[in-house]
Amino acid sequence: MNFGEEVYNIVKSFKDFDVTVKSASSKSTTLVVKGPDRASMQSKLEKALLKSKIPSNKITRERVGASSFPATVINLKNDKMVILYKPVRKGADRGALQTRNVESAQCLYAALAFRVLKRNLKVEDISAINFEKCKPFIDVDAKFDDMINISEDWLNSSLQGANELLGSVDKNVRWTFHRGSKKVDIVESKFKELNRKERLFSNINKWSPADFYLVGSTMTESDWKQLQNVGTIKMMNQLMIQYINENKLVGVSLKKIAKSAKPFKYYNVSKDRNAGDIQYEGTIIFKKKDNPLSAMDTFTMWKPGGRFEIQWRSDSGGPSGWKGEIQGTAANQGKISFGPLNKILKSFNLPEIPDYTRSPKLNDVSLIEEIFDDIQSIQKMNMTKEEFVAEVKVKDDKWKYAKFTGVKFAKILESQNKKDQDRIVKEIYFYANSQSPNSGPYGKIE
Repeated sequence: MNFGEEVYNIVKSFKDFDVTVKSASSKSTTLVVKGPDRASMQSKLEKALLKSKIPSNKITRERVGASSFPATVINLKNDKMVILYKPVRKGADRGALQTRNVESAQCLYAALAFRVLKRNLKVEDISAINFEKCKPFIDVDAKFDDMINISEDWLNSSLQGANELLGSVDKNVRWTFHRGSKKVDIVESKFKELNRKERLFSNINKWSPADFYLVGSTMTESDWKQLQNVGTIKMMNQLMIQYINENKLVGVSLKKIAKSAKPFKYYNVSKDRNAGDIQYEGTIIFKKKDNPLSAMDTFTMWKPGGRFEIQWRSDSGGPSGWKGEIQGTAANQGKISFGPLNKILKSFNLPEIPDYTRSPKLNDVSLIEEIFDDIQSIQKMNMTKEEFVAEVKVKDDKWKYAKFTGVKFAKILESQNKKDQDRIVKEIYFYANSQSPNSGPYGKIE
């Protein structure tokens, strides 16, 4: 029995593993190990290899192919064995569960960089053994196994996010990393208490989109009590800025990193709200010229040094829930709903957008003809009014609600002078990106 066969038998001996041969030649054998927990599988396998008297200097971890999770590589004199790890789950991670896991995972990776290894992370550092050492430095609401078994794209994002944090936040501070902890609850409960009185925000994310918090060792019980005793959101913001400057408490918003991380940036720590020179670039009612009525979406475009857009649509099952979302490369950047948008328009002494929620008017021919005229004044369609009415009448109410609302907003915006258009879009951006004058300070990984 050659060495490769011996190792293959070792891998197979783990009854909980699903082991297959991906490829084999006279010089190299590649195995795939499938299971719910890649990091634990790797740790157990490598321990088994050592117990089987395979020299430790023959075992390395290397990035192989497109996978961000390191493979176990056994280097022999005339042969090499590559062991890949593939996660298998009972169902796809979605929604709140995935959010909890990846945000908690970012805390875990940050703890590995700041407190355990005290350097930038490499793929080879990702292991269950290393992550075990991080437990004293995190306080999160996700299960440990769920954090160490995130998807490939989030693994890469978490690694880069940890390195970006390490280079941007004082690494000499003994930070702990929190998501869903009692300390996070102090911040969020205080905001909710104050917002019930002041009614400045529709939800906490518009005050601060922080997904997790860094708590410095210098954050004392007195500091926490001071935070709990503030009387207004403005006072809370001032104190949170002070805590950032003193390396005591930092809220961080997490967006998935697709390729490479943008520089870590603080928001709302000064009067400059980091909007750049936003210039309104127009509205797109339809993107498919050959089929202009195929989608309910409309788009507001702006240009701060590249072209960006807010997508307006309904995200509910029926004629309701119309909102706009800033589009990003790997993750969307913020939302604004119907009510806050009307408040912005009102602040400019402009008419509010009509509320077509469950309105019988959606099917009125006069309204459909009015929408046709509005669209033609913004973006020409190659169809008659009669053809437009006929096509729209057979659309469901959700489509009509979303499209009509988007068109009416576009009509209001298009009716303003260029200076006011820029100002309106800037305020929309500020609100959607949690940068209103009353929003709290935070940093962002993206």
